[in-house]
Amino acid sequence: MPANLAARRGRATKVLIVRRDVFAKGRGRWLAVVVSLVVSGGMIYAQNAAPPCCAPEPSRPPSAQGEEPTAAPERVRLSEAELLAASAPVDGRVFDLALPPGVAPEGGLQVNTIWAARALSALFPEITTIGGYRQDPLKWHPNGLAIDVMIPNYHSDEGIELGNQIAGYVLANAKRWGVLHVIWRQGFYPGIGAPSWTADYGNETLNHFDHIHIATIGGGYPDGDETYYIGSMQS
Repeated sequence: MPANLAARRGRATKVLIVRRDVFAKGRGRWLAVVVSLVVSGGMIYAQNAAPPCCAPEPSRPPSAQGEEPTAAPERVRLSEAELLAASAPVDGRVFDLALPPGVAPEGGLQVNTIWAARALSALFPEITTIGGYRQDPLKWHPNGLAIDVMIPNYHSDEGIELGNQIAGYVLANAKRWGVLHVIWRQGFYPGIGAPSWTADYGNETLNHFDHIHIATIGGGYPDGDETYYIGSMQS
């Protein structure tokens, strides 16, 4: 096997592995807000659900003459966690916060592309630059179907790992966001289907080493009434 092909296969395997655990590694300010709301709500509930104290002992019937008194059965002591679980409210609310505009300029972008750009801006605050609409020989950017997520320090291990996480997260949400394909480090990853390699176009930008190219189905241009969430979109 040629050495360059083996190296490329090694890089592809890394991205595909990241797809499975990227949710566990995802970090972002909006996800932190959701967690803090759930935790604070649970703390308030625990403070108001202290177990009762000092219940009176049940009276024992007098024992028959000549018989040893029978020991009362030992009471089961429920832990505080068990008491909370037993009395927890049935309706568990799911917080799905609206995503604000992110770092990508949204002019000229279609709704699925905006949705992906906002989610990535919220979940990966390390990303400070996302390109969107521009003139290009291919259809993706001129038609608002694609964004370019610029990876800081893309030569470093940390930069490559960040790019792997983002590419994996996008592919894991491909069906939800209408992602058609992702290109990262010369790897072409369709939303559904087997990955392949792109040609060598001669420099790091054209070979997508310094950014991740994400293309979507578009979904039409926004009319201003859209609300974008991480898990859903309303218009």
